[in-house]
Amino acid sequence: MRCMRSVALLLPLCLLPQDPIRTSFAVLAGFDWTAGMKLPDEVTKLDSKKVQLGGFMMRETPGSGPVAQFLLINDACGCTGTPKMNEIVFCAMPDGTTTEIKNGVVQVTGTLYVGEQKEEDEVIAIYVMDVDTIQ
Repeated sequence: MRCMRSVALLLPLCLLPQDPIRTSFAVLAGFDWTAGMKLPDEVTKLDSKKVQLGGFMMRETPGSGPVAQFLLINDACGCTGTPKMNEIVFCAMPDGTTTEIKNGVVQVTGTLYVGEQKEEDEVIAIYVMDVDTIQ
């Protein structure tokens, strides 16, 4: 009976939201990516996990004003030239919300999806994130 009571007391703790996994572009971009390759285990273990990641926000398309989607770019790239595929996270805000593109390095928290996304047999993304918060 005492064991059942202990389990009943601990069960709500299992249902509490988990803190996001802090990761970085040192992990996401820490390898030479080529299309079709097996991604490193340290990257694939982040698939479908709540993560926090720092980087620069960039518009997906030219323009001004709020956006529903943006690119999070490797904070070590210096934002010059074209980032490599594994230095970009394609970020989507929750349905019906937008955000302004912020200057400097931001911390984005959300669910990260890892794996090659293709359109017409061409890889268009490796990392996609459903954004929860931007700081």
